[in-house]
Amino acid sequence: MPTGRMLLPIVLLLGTAAPANAMLIFNELAEGDLSSNPLNPTSLNVDLGSNFIDGSVDARDRDYFTLRLPPGSRLAAIILLASSGSDATFLSFQAGDSFTEPPAGADLRNLLGYASFFHTDIGTDLLQTLGSASEAIGFKESPSGNTFTFWVEQSNPAPANYKFEFVIASDIPTPPALLALVGMGFGWTRRKRTSAQCIA
Repeated sequence: MPTGRMLLPIVLLLGTAAPANAMLIFNELAEGDLSSNPLNPTSLNVDLGSNFIDGSVDARDRDYFTLRLPPGSRLAAIILLASSGSDATFLSFQAGDSFTEPPAGADLRNLLGYASFFHTDIGTDLLQTLGSASEAIGFKESPSGNTFTFWVEQSNPAPANYKFEFVIASDIPTPPALLALVGMGFGWTRRKRTSAQCIA
């Protein structure tokens, strides 16, 4: 049976598989405008946990940004936290570190997914809508890869603010046998302490 000393490295190993709370916050008001160049988007390294991007677009200002995920992770959700546009705001993305489709006449077949959202969609996970978009490449649950470039656009001349929460999760599953071993070890330790108390 594993002892307390043997359990410590196992517990530490399990801890490394859990999502961290680290986050990146990009706010255009504080850090400047996100790139309007699809071939040279703003590059952002994200981490496990919640990563927030707060921006604004209008008919003359598109936003392009690239998210670089850490190895062994996946994009698990894109939660819309804020949207002030009176018209629909458009969100799309591709795999890679640039956006190859032009704003006018984009070929949907070259997109991983796309979606239009309103303020009524606040609180929604847009990732699932993106993954099921008609004619797009699409995906189930999470797209494959670690580098994605996003395009945000609003056709109305009035500015439309938006805020996304990009949730990055570990893609390294905890082996069931390891979980069983830890549970068995803790149970054995508890029984040992109980027996010791009875003897005392």
